Amino acid sequence: MANFRKTSTEQGSAKTSGAFWQFMPKATLSVAVLSGILVMVAAVSRSEHLANRAIRKNERLIGDDLVASVDHVIYSASAKRRANVEALVGLPCNAVEQRLAELETHLLYIRDLSLVENGHVYCSSALGRIDVPLSVYLNPKSGAQPIGLLGQTPFQPDVPVLSLFNPTRSSSGVLYVIEGEYLEDVLVHGVRYGAQRAAFAIEGNGLLDDHGRFVAEVTPRGGYSTKVTSHAWPFAILVASSPSLVARKRWTHELAFGVVGLSVDGLLAALYLLGFAPRRLLVSAVRQGLKRGDFHVVYQPIVAVVDRRIVGVEALLRWHHAKWGPISPAVFMDEAESSNILPEVTRFVLQTALSEMKAFAPASPLRTAVNIAPRDLERRGFVEEVIAAVRDLPPYVELVLELTERFRLSDGVRTSAAFAALKAEGVKFAIDDFGTDHSNLDLLKRFPFDYIKIDRHFIAQIDMEGPDLIVGIVALARHFGLQVIAEGVETESQHDRLVSVGVPYAQGYLYQRPLVAQLLAASLNASTATTN
Repeated sequence: MANFRKTSTEQGSAKTSGAFWQFMPKATLSVAVLSGILVMVAAVSRSEHLANRAIRKNERLIGDDLVASVDHVIYSASAKRRANVEALVGLPCNAVEQRLAELETHLLYIRDLSLVENGHVYCSSALGRIDVPLSVYLNPKSGAQPIGLLGQTPFQPDVPVLSLFNPTRSSSGVLYVIEGEYLEDVLVHGVRYGAQRAAFAIEGNGLLDDHGRFVAEVTPRGGYSTKVTSHAWPFAILVASSPSLVARKRWTHELAFGVVGLSVDGLLAALYLLGFAPRRLLVSAVRQGLKRGDFHVVYQPIVAVVDRRIVGVEALLRWHHAKWGPISPAVFMDEAESSNILPEVTRFVLQTALSEMKAFAPASPLRTAVNIAPRDLERRGFVEEVIAAVRDLPPYVELVLELTERFRLSDGVRTSAAFAALKAEGVKFAIDDFGTDHSNLDLLKRFPFDYIKIDRHFIAQIDMEGPDLIVGIVALARHFGLQVIAEGVETESQHDRLVSVGVPYAQGYLYQRPLVAQLLAASLNASTATTN
């Protein structure tokens, strides 16, 4: 449900957000002011050490995730059909080279699959019969370890690779050559978690960084602050945090631990009032607003980037209070998502959106995206509600459920069953605001998502920092068979960049601001007429 707040930057939101706080009792506001002063005084406490620990912990989490991903790459490249390949070792190249080339096509991430006899590589899936010492692929400085990182091979200069040797007997076996680009893609994913830099390193060999650059001689840590070693293979991941993450962690700890240092009875009472009493009032106001009909749904079109044809819409919740007027979703959605009112809010958006789509029944296929929270998938009755609504839709309307990353998606039986039941009914799933909180490769592996929505923060930076990050996300999506949707596109320059890197779908003010259902129908008709 993160996208219910997408227009927090629209005109008037600051004014209405301030007005809304008049719902809060004067006593609570006074306590909030007092608590703010106390926090500022307490910020002088020793937070530097604790902030550094938090930064290193975050780097280690990033490193652990990248190590697991590289372990998976190496295992996937070498484990499949291993027995079939090893059976060819020692046989003449002219007798097995066709079979070797065929087996190579079944292996993930592999550039070349070769046979080794008596310390010499004698048969290649790509080149046929060759004669190259095995030591060319395994750096002698690294001892007897079975993998090596190379800046190039004799046959492709300046193209880094990871070599892996599986012996079948002394000095004989199978050599796997893995594309360095796959390691680079994994490292780029780590940078999106808050690392400024990430690198793959093998002691005595060198390192490969997140830009695909190979460095043969590396000083200890080489400017990287955290090193995480694989338990399965002799390599390590090096991580250095970005300045923005470091600043954010330190600022957070200055505030948080300053408050803890002043944990006296009076302050605890103030924190209780500040944290809970306004929350109950806010949740109650939302519930009353739903009953009074203060809420409505608007739709932001999603377009095909190539021709700007409308292919879908995203349903966004809006609140127009009888007294205070329009209220930004930024004011109430955090509390709504974490309270027991969540089912009512989700049900209202889902039923309203699908009912309005059914009312004007678009003539061409249209994806209708509705935001939900991970908690929705775990509650009783949710799957049945969605299935009943989907079965009543017109043929051309497809439902997409967008899950926000701000709350971690549980890997429980109920969640997996919900995915399976809804997918069986044709419902699609998208990860919303990808890259902002809990997204990782494991999430994409565990759940059958159909779309990745790139957070608007990354799109806003594409002109200044270039499209490399977006290219990495597109490559990641293609690897998992997912489609990419870019959010928050506001300029022609951003649009052109998305076209150049192959992002298929996008949404944003450049194409269309959110519309009520009646105006959306007219916009869809105009889009269909333009593309026909």
